[in-house]
Amino acid sequence: MKKYICFSIVIIVMTTLGVSCSKKKKVAKGLTLNDCPIVAHQEYTNGDTLTVCDFASVKDTFNIPLSVFLSSFEIVQLENTEEALTAEDGVVTVSDNYIGVYSFKAGAYKLYNKNGKYMCTVSSPGQGPDQYFIGLYDSYIDENNGRIYLLAFRASKILVFNLEGRALEHIPLSYIAHKGRFIIHPKTETITMMALPFIDTPSVIWAQDFKGNVLQEIPTGQFLIHPGDYSNEVWESLNTINQDFSLLKWVESEDTLYHYLRKENRLKPHFTFDFKGEPIRHNYIELPDYYLTWLITQVAWNGEMPRFPKVLIDKKTLRGCYIDIKWNMLGNIDGSNRISFSRGYFTANMEPYKLKEQLEKVLAKSDKLTPEMRQKLKTLNKNITDDDNNILFIGKLKTR
Repeated sequence: MKKYICFSIVIIVMTTLGVSCSKKKKVAKGLTLNDCPIVAHQEYTNGDTLTVCDFASVKDTFNIPLSVFLSSFEIVQLENTEEALTAEDGVVTVSDNYIGVYSFKAGAYKLYNKNGKYMCTVSSPGQGPDQYFIGLYDSYIDENNGRIYLLAFRASKILVFNLEGRALEHIPLSYIAHKGRFIIHPKTETITMMALPFIDTPSVIWAQDFKGNVLQEIPTGQFLIHPGDYSNEVWESLNTINQDFSLLKWVESEDTLYHYLRKENRLKPHFTFDFKGEPIRHNYIELPDYYLTWLITQVAWNGEMPRFPKVLIDKKTLRGCYIDIKWNMLGNIDGSNRISFSRGYFTANMEPYKLKEQLEKVLAKSDKLTPEMRQKLKTLNKNITDDDNNILFIGKLKTR
């Protein structure tokens, strides 16, 4: 098994090198996010505060250190045995001591400990009672109660397993969930479900118990997507105390990020973009101190994820800009295009040869690195080979 490597974060002042995006702009050197213009305002409707970004006001472009968002950063080299192998398309789920990786290419959900040691394969695609249909869309590791929860792209139940991969009593869903997301409330044995609002799913959000009984719900209503199309996505990040929810629609529209207020059983409009009638397909990620918006400007081909333009807005100052995230703890490499900010964690999953390419490129310009950083990168590059299993990057999100 490979080594477990942890690098401490060093905060580096933001630079202003331009990046490629839908509105590339030249930016004067020496500026930071605090020097960006105010690009959003707040509107008050029926007692709710809605933050609105004026897309036309977003002009500047910065390279932002990844450490701006993180309080920790860990590199985990997954065990390099045949049964432990996964793929770069793998979606990473993290708890305090475990890592779950679901990969469509690898055809399984695999569990590792935080050192990258393979523990077990939890489930795989198929028609058996403990298997999932085609692929997984959401998962959660409840370490305190020794449970792993898996949800398929189209599901009538949430699959439940223990930490040894043994199937337990599964949870029936009140409605068919297309690309569903879920939050488990173990103490009350209840679930909050979110799903694509197709015509056969009467609610876009609902709360139910573990027996499948509906407790409360938000009817599909205005959110209806008809005909049903799996090109759409349900989005939630759960990086704050609030339950955020939004829909990424294949047909461009000016969507809104909501907070689901469970006690009031309502969706509260929280953040949106004003595209002035020319929307770009996009999705929202709510971070503790920022709104981060991906602009989906192209389609991924052959499994390669494009490096989409991103807009970052400071919640407090409402200043914002286009950003490209640089992994400053690894010499300002670009890192993976497949990154996630979810449930309080940053995660990324890279094939070793792609990481080595970036490390060697940076090391070739070693005069721009501190001696300490150069040695770290040389050690990491030496410890991985092109034939290794994938490498994971995990960080906890910080608040200001």
